[in-house]
Amino acid sequence: MSALAHLYLPGALTLWCALAFGLASLWGYTQLARGDESARTFARRAYTFFAIAIALSAVVMAILLARRDFRIDYVFSYSGTDLPFHYQLAAFWAGQKGSFLIWLLFGALIGIPLIRTTGRQEAPVMGIYTLAQLGILFILVRESPFLMLDHAPIEGQGLNPLLQDDWMVIHPPIMFVGYALSVVPFAFAMSALLVRDTKEWAARAFPWALAGFLVLGSAILMGGYWAYKTLGWGGYWGWDPVENASLIPWLLGTALVHGLYLERTRGRFRRANFVLASLVFLAVLYGTFLTRSGVLADFSVHSFVDLGISGWLVAGMAFFFGMSVWLIGTRLRGVPTEVNEDPLLSRGTFLVLGSIALLTTTAVVTLGTSAPLLTRFLENPGQVGPEFYNRVNFPLALGIAVLLSLVPFLTWRGETTPRQLLRKMAPGLIVGFLAAAFAAGLGVHDPFHLALVMLAGTAIATNIQKTVAKARAGGLAAAGGYLAHVGVGIILLGFLASSAYDQSVKVTLVQGEPANVGAATLTFQRFLPREGKLKERAEVLVEQANGRSYTAYPQIFLNERTRQLMVHPHIRSFLLADYYLSPLEFDPGQPEQAVAQLALEKDQVQRLADLDVRFLGFDTGREGGAMAQMASGGPVTIAALLEVTHEGETSRLEALYRFRRDGEVEFPPVDLPGGGQVALGGIDATAGAVRLLFAGVEGTAQPARLSLDVTRKPLIQLVWGGFYVILAGGLLAIAARARQVRLLGRLPERAG
Repeated sequence: MSALAHLYLPGALTLWCALAFGLASLWGYTQLARGDESARTFARRAYTFFAIAIALSAVVMAILLARRDFRIDYVFSYSGTDLPFHYQLAAFWAGQKGSFLIWLLFGALIGIPLIRTTGRQEAPVMGIYTLAQLGILFILVRESPFLMLDHAPIEGQGLNPLLQDDWMVIHPPIMFVGYALSVVPFAFAMSALLVRDTKEWAARAFPWALAGFLVLGSAILMGGYWAYKTLGWGGYWGWDPVENASLIPWLLGTALVHGLYLERTRGRFRRANFVLASLVFLAVLYGTFLTRSGVLADFSVHSFVDLGISGWLVAGMAFFFGMSVWLIGTRLRGVPTEVNEDPLLSRGTFLVLGSIALLTTTAVVTLGTSAPLLTRFLENPGQVGPEFYNRVNFPLALGIAVLLSLVPFLTWRGETTPRQLLRKMAPGLIVGFLAAAFAAGLGVHDPFHLALVMLAGTAIATNIQKTVAKARAGGLAAAGGYLAHVGVGIILLGFLASSAYDQSVKVTLVQGEPANVGAATLTFQRFLPREGKLKERAEVLVEQANGRSYTAYPQIFLNERTRQLMVHPHIRSFLLADYYLSPLEFDPGQPEQAVAQLALEKDQVQRLADLDVRFLGFDTGREGGAMAQMASGGPVTIAALLEVTHEGETSRLEALYRFRRDGEVEFPPVDLPGGGQVALGGIDATAGAVRLLFAGVEGTAQPARLSLDVTRKPLIQLVWGGFYVILAGGLLAIAARARQVRLLGRLPERAG
């Protein structure tokens, strides 16, 4: 690639203008914090222009991609003329610079409605929030996405084939919205500590924390489904370090949501919430560093290459980490909190225990994710595998299921006695025992697995009871939290069934020949060529044990630009399981009349169809030998003596290899017993070996073969369904808090 020459001015100017407006807004909010009320309007307008400049920058990039302007290095690197429009759009966030830009765009736009919810703390909240946006902007100013090449290529390098999927258009933007939302609770928390006013921040931050929980959770769900339906390995979460980079802040955000709820209702968890709000944002920064610094390049296929911004990322983490440590270390003791007087069997105690379980899970995932970094300076750096996460998190899943089962019937003051609690839980416990008995009947015999089934079933039943009761008493919006807990119970069952009890087998299908694979019969019928948008694919008839059948079309094709072999599995979803066919290899075989070859050494015998062929040696005495033939000026002829046995009868044949004086070579065919011909295709005089060519021999055809990874994923629909229920519960919880947020939003006008 030619050296980069200069910047595309319209795009670069928008970034520089954004930097100027962002710094101006930061200065205005600094003046407002010092008591200059007239600076409020200036700071707000400057921030609005900052957001507009970022939006214009994104528009410029979108136009450049739409025009396929390959003079721009970023456009050249991630797009091409053969990409359809939606993949051309996805190229916006396919690379590091573009993904930073879309992240900054969402962050800048979120800041506009955020201003209206900051209350009396607009200056410190927006000041800290703007600082976070400027941190990303500094990277884009240094590593501009609008760098130009010194020439204009006629074609771009295109989008990575693995990213050419419809989910690439949806999943990353939602992920970056979730990342952008993580800054809001952090800004509220740090500003509350900064000005020593901690009364309102939890109520104002709560809906933003809930929104971040919902959006980031949705992105994780989409990413898992994308991996499941596209990559062909049969899973939805591989505990890859880059995958975990989004899971860690989501787990922390879940704990933060529960902590803010506890603070708003009971005045508890106040000090811990400041720490949690900091950890959510710092986890996003840490995950960004792991993903984009190149430290995981040897451990994750998702990792970006090092763009040369590692120092900037470390500096950003250090700055905000230092801010958190300073404010928490110097101001946290002054935060008033309620003394913990909750008895053991109380809702408050169990919410705290649930948060501890979430934080323990987060610590385990963070430790495993950081293994490549922690072992980087050892002789053999490495990472932990899925077995580590599954083994360590399983006891935590049991604990979470216990807590979810009990919480619906606990009170804040702990008036419920153990006997009353058991009586209220009786219907749920019956459901849990029935679920465990049903699982045992289906072949689940591991006692810990049965325990998880029973506890998850109980949690689902008890939280459904509470959801219905809350909906009847105060409307469905009041039941959001309990509905989300129903989703957690469902997803625990889905995780267990689809991961511990999946059945996978690798099979090679011969075209036209049925093969029994588990309870189904698979027949590879034909291989279909590319047709329009449809890639090359195999046609496989799947006949089930119940007599029903369907045709599957797993795709296996070669990316024309990168020459990479790509596969897309075929997934058939049933009520209780998914049937997953992922292609591994395709051998087109060879037709009946194709030439077959045998390589034989002296006295070696090989079988071809119904022929046994032995090479006896060369006839060196023909016409006086090779030297005499050369001396006479005629062609040099070498004969290979063959012994061919067909249906018990043996014949001797001579296959000739003739060198003519004009340099041409002749190898006349010899008829074979039973039909077909043989010719001498090559000689290795040193080894005394020959290569024989056979044509027209019946039975030499090689049928096409398709190798598949066939997997049965039981109850995997519970994984997706559980997430949907969790998200639905979160939306209801946001709706329940909307009125209070609107009331709090009037405070700035009275204060001003």
